Amino acid sequence: MATLKTKKAENELGFGTKTSSQRMRLINKDGSFNIDRIELSRWNSTSIYHALITMSWRKFNSTVVLYFIIINLFFAACYDIAGMQGLRGDEAVTQVDKFMEAFFFSTQTFSTVGFGRLSPGNNLTSSIAAIESLVGLLGFALATGLLYGRFSRPVAHILFSRNAIIAPFREGKAFQFRLANKMRNSQITDIHCSLTIAKIEMENGVPVRRFRPLELEVKNIIFFPMTWTINHLIDENSPMYGMSEKELIEADAEFMISLSGFDDTFAQTVSKRHSYTYGELVYGAKWISVFSQNERGQTSQDLNKISMYEVVPFP
Repeated sequence: MATLKTKKAENELGFGTKTSSQRMRLINKDGSFNIDRIELSRWNSTSIYHALITMSWRKFNSTVVLYFIIINLFFAACYDIAGMQGLRGDEAVTQVDKFMEAFFFSTQTFSTVGFGRLSPGNNLTSSIAAIESLVGLLGFALATGLLYGRFSRPVAHILFSRNAIIAPFREGKAFQFRLANKMRNSQITDIHCSLTIAKIEMENGVPVRRFRPLELEVKNIIFFPMTWTINHLIDENSPMYGMSEKELIEADAEFMISLSGFDDTFAQTVSKRHSYTYGELVYGAKWISVFSQNERGQTSQDLNKISMYEVVPFP
């Protein structure tokens, strides 16, 4: 009894049985979990640093530019309220031009450039400029730290095939997908893969989502210089044994992948999550080879072909 409980605990992924009624994928394409969370407090559950580190480069750059514009608009308004006569060298006539003068003076003060034509002319304006200089120094220090954190954060850049397939294999069939390291200058070693199928099973007339581990032909490789075809033989010991394409659809099957390996560049362990739903599964197919030889006799692999397959009948 203790052995059975231990084995069940080892196979538990953390989703439990509460997701049985969910008819959407549990792991999104970007590796995040597709579970809605209602937090006790939005502020307590949100890490600004984590958000800035993990967001896309487009969002990060947009956030930095937006922050720069907003902070300078704020200080430009402060200079304008304090009176433009407090800025020496101001030659603007209209109110709009005066505000633009204040805005560009703020950008110079914020970045500590200071071209020299405009300068504080009284204590109030000098005080505002001093505060802005401090905010600017702290802001640039923070931006520098975030840039370093983003560049130094180890990320597993793994390329997955768009689809998984059920392919003829030996005397039967196998579940397969392909992956590759898409970064030329980053090497991942000692990479380990685990595969689990999430499917709806009927227990006492009640549909329950169960997570069954799928044994892999090869689950660990030392080096990862080429594409790797993950292969699960569908035999009598497989949770997929005897299941037709229709039964996989009715079971709301999702194949959940967890990868981990050691990144030589960062000297840290990196991980990656991915999943395939039954809608991304091709039943009866065979991979097209990505390998060839170049003119120097080297083995060449074309990653553009990693998702290419041909439909074949089962024997």
